[in-house]
Amino acid sequence: MKINNIEVSEGSLDELMDVYQSLVSEFPANELKAYKHMQSLLAKRHYKLLLAKEKEELVGYALLYEIEHLSAIWLDYMAIDTKFRNAGYGTQLFNKIIQTKRDDLVGMFVEVEIPEGNEATRKQQQRRINFYERLGARKLNIPYQLPTHEGGFPMYLYFKPSSTIQRLPKEQIRAVIAEVFDHIHSDIHDRYAILEKFLHLIKDENF
Repeated sequence: MKINNIEVSEGSLDELMDVYQSLVSEFPANELKAYKHMQSLLAKRHYKLLLAKEKEELVGYALLYEIEHLSAIWLDYMAIDTKFRNAGYGTQLFNKIIQTKRDDLVGMFVEVEIPEGNEATRKQQQRRINFYERLGARKLNIPYQLPTHEGGFPMYLYFKPSSTIQRLPKEQIRAVIAEVFDHIHSDIHDRYAILEKFLHLIKDENF
């Protein structure tokens, strides 16, 4: 497949429904927020839906949260349409998300599944890890847990630093995760109890 440059623009609440149908097929149920909660998130100015298009055709999308106290991004979901995969569009979208943000961007956080389950599932999960690592993301030394209605779900937390960042203090990492739990995961009643399980274990990260 010949890869062309994609255009990335901000999507609206009206466009969320089509994207959500894709999310249901792309992500495990325990990692996916309810549609109404995602609507409420998108109605707030710090949560964004980005659409990647090639000649008006939807190639992929991303949902992200802009950290308030730090110039950083929390990549909540990202996916490329099946027929456009393995052609470089994911790399292009990932890089454009970073490039279209402020010049003082510190970097981007992303939750990644820990490989487990059957062989096919593990291979797919490992491909995602390889994808982010190939783009310069680093796994943080954090026993991170995604808050779900069933409790904390262990995941890797990766960070793609900007070229100017050499160190990320533990205070900033803790503040970022606490903000994400308070906003993105506001639908989870026990989110603070889950957060307390690992927050104190977070240390400085060097890049």
